[in-house]
Amino acid sequence: MIVQVGAVPPPIGGITVYIKRMKDFLDSKNIVNQVWDYSKIKKNEDNVVNVWFPFIPFYYAINKDIKIIHYHIVGTKTKNYIGFFNRNFFKKRKKILTIHGACEGLFDRNRKLICKSLNSFDVIICMTNDDKKYLIENGITIDVYVIPAFIPPTIKEQEIKEISSDVWNFINDHKPIISANASNIGFYNQQDLYGIDMCIDLCANLKKEYPHIGFIFSLPSINDYEYFKAMKQRIIKNGIEDNFLFFTKPCQLYPILMKSDAFVRPTNTDGDAISIREALYLKIPTVASDVISRQKETIVFTNRDIVDFTLKVKNILNNYAKYKNKLDSLSIEDNSEKVMMVYEKFL
Repeated sequence: MIVQVGAVPPPIGGITVYIKRMKDFLDSKNIVNQVWDYSKIKKNEDNVVNVWFPFIPFYYAINKDIKIIHYHIVGTKTKNYIGFFNRNFFKKRKKILTIHGACEGLFDRNRKLICKSLNSFDVIICMTNDDKKYLIENGITIDVYVIPAFIPPTIKEQEIKEISSDVWNFINDHKPIISANASNIGFYNQQDLYGIDMCIDLCANLKKEYPHIGFIFSLPSINDYEYFKAMKQRIIKNGIEDNFLFFTKPCQLYPILMKSDAFVRPTNTDGDAISIREALYLKIPTVASDVISRQKETIVFTNRDIVDFTLKVKNILNNYAKYKNKLDSLSIEDNSEKVMMVYEKFL
């Protein structure tokens, strides 16, 4: 049996969607697998076990049928906790860690301990070649694989039906459609991490040339109601109440992407954004901030520069056929197969 440790939706987020799609892939191969979900949100899904995180090593110890345990855990404390048990009790068992997001800064505190913890796994999967280089330069001696965290969506009628009729009506009433998303409201360096404010200003700028434009921002978790209220006021102030829609139901993003003319990601920090890969997989022209190295098919703008952001999106809309044609020949690999190859080394 293969066990993934993390969470499946809800909440909707890059890691939870990844784990769910990896589970679906293993199911399709008839491979016995489970997800140990420690999100504290009860899930009623086959082979998803709700666990309390501190108990995970004990579940692992008593379950001898587990051939591979694959951790998708965030934060240094969790890695150090699991690393302690790996070193002292599970040396001979097969353990994989995927580090979602950028590795930079991982060794800033207690470098020696986190290095020991990471080396207690058999394999680390990271997102970029820069991440791999950073890990090796900081003392990681185990195998490190670069496998981006994108698994293509399986188009499911049920997931499309979960999108509310308000969204479909909005899409039918507006043209062009631009979409963006965030797992929740967050801040980095005291700025809007996901650039919700920039999306509102972008919509206002584009409305001057495209009066029927529609902007859909998927925000499945409103964890900061004060800021959300401020953004609603910003929409009213810009006169785009009829053009900007927040979609706050926890649903898959791809049904909205399939109906979008462009996708934007104005984050002021980022990892290997699954939403970008998903948009490109669906042949949707994509604009993102230049805070990290993006996929070459992504059009980048200067971080937090609304003038450059507007210019890049407007250029796509004004030359749409050109940008769509560029994506026609784009082929994005199914990374679930690459992860399976890592599993097969142990099975």
